[in-house]
Amino acid sequence: MLYCYFRMIRISLAIIITICFLFCTPSDHKIEQSQPDMQSFTAGLSSDSVSGNSEYSDYDTIEHTYLNNSFSYDLNHPDVKYSLPESLEEISGLAYYRNNEILCVQDEKAKIYVYNLDEEDVVSDHDFGKDNDYEGISLVDQTVYVLRSDGRIFEVENFNTKNRTTKEYNTSLSKKNDTEGLTYDRVSNSLFIACKGSPSVEKDNPYKGFKAVYQFDLGEMNIDQKPYILVDLNSFESYRDAGMFTRFSLWVARALGLIESETSFHPSGIAIHPVRDEIYLISSQGKILVILDRQGKVLDLHELDPGIFRQPEGICFSPSGDLFIANEGKGGKGYILKFIPKNRE
Repeated sequence: MLYCYFRMIRISLAIIITICFLFCTPSDHKIEQSQPDMQSFTAGLSSDSVSGNSEYSDYDTIEHTYLNNSFSYDLNHPDVKYSLPESLEEISGLAYYRNNEILCVQDEKAKIYVYNLDEEDVVSDHDFGKDNDYEGISLVDQTVYVLRSDGRIFEVENFNTKNRTTKEYNTSLSKKNDTEGLTYDRVSNSLFIACKGSPSVEKDNPYKGFKAVYQFDLGEMNIDQKPYILVDLNSFESYRDAGMFTRFSLWVARALGLIESETSFHPSGIAIHPVRDEIYLISSQGKILVILDRQGKVLDLHELDPGIFRQPEGICFSPSGDLFIANEGKGGKGYILKFIPKNRE
């Protein structure tokens, strides 16, 4: 009974504060959105370290075709939709391969699938271990790295030859972290791992209210015990397409404990833009795409139309900046959506 009384008091207080704010604020007043404070455990890396990699020297000829101050993808209008075979109904991860081919994994089989975009079909598949819950995939030269949901990483050398070998690496991440996103960072020669679940590997640092991205060093073949980036979930409201009144009401409700902090963002995929060097995090739950810089600052947020994105799980880019997002079938066929940058000449 006392709980009900206290709750009524809190609700009444929230209503009073909101009404006062509404009537005390001029109707034409606009709040300038400031960038939310983000936590990051690494300093920014210079652009020189990117352009110095000869393997990616062709990016210099691409960069001028992009605008620097606008998001270049129309997420409401995919340029191409690729239907996937039954074997990829549960597609969970993407990595661009070569000659219009994409590597895929699904969350039930220990197979690497090669999907040809021109033929719109799987042209080969390669076993690498025992069936389990595989969520992410990344390519480094001719070596494929596959991420399992419990944080284990599988290194598959020469994956498309008979000389294929597989090594397994344990990390400090576990099932509680529910690791789903994997991508290669050429700047640091490491793998970025996005956690769908708990952001922490330590009991005394729960990082409540954040989602984490960890870094697996491919030179040392080990993982940093601290997150590379922590994403503040409460900061998302600053980037949503909502009015001042809505944002303030949500802030008041959270401050009074009437609703929980933002929980609809659980990263299911991660990729790094090959030209802009921005980090893209996609969440199937909540249907959200978040864009970060290397300091972990939120640059942009896009809410995805569930009619277009049935269950977005995987994300990757081509070297020229084409964006690919994979969706699970959820009882139907899985599919991949392609988005071509609109300001590329």
